[in-house]
Parts: sequence; structure tokens; C-alpha cells
Amino acid sequence: MSESHFDEYEHYNYDQEKHMHSGKSGKQRSKKEASEHTNHFDPSGHSRKIAQKLQNTEKNKKEDNLKPGPATKKEL
Repeated sequence: MSESHFDEYEHYNYDQEKHMHSGKSGKQRSKKEASEHTNHFDPSGHSRKIAQKLQNTEKNKKEDNLKPGPATKKEL
């Protein structure tokens, strides 16, 4: 649509319409849609945090195995 067809009040209406329908949900969603697209409770707890911790532990163990240990009397 060309802006030449709009008068000053139509710009006001379009500007206000996005605020009227938003009402805390953002993205012009209804409250039901907003509740469907939010973070949900995970009964298993902090699953991402635990998975990341396990991956880091495995990575660190592999790195420790590649590092040379301290020299002992037997090796000298």
C-alpha cells in the first residue's frame, strides 16, 4: 500500500493497533499462544546443565590422558 493513500489518522491507528493486541504476550500473540510458546517445567531438573557438565568431564579426561605426567625415578 502506498502511503499517499493514508491520512494522518490511519498512521495513528496502525501504530496503536500493535499495542492494543500485544498485551504482555509480544509478537501480537494471544495469551494462549504466548503460554504455549514459553519455557515449560522440566521434571528431570536442569537437564541441559547436567548434560553439559558430563560432556565437559569427558573432554577434560581425554585432555588429561594426552598430557605427559611428571617424570619418576624409574623413567630417568
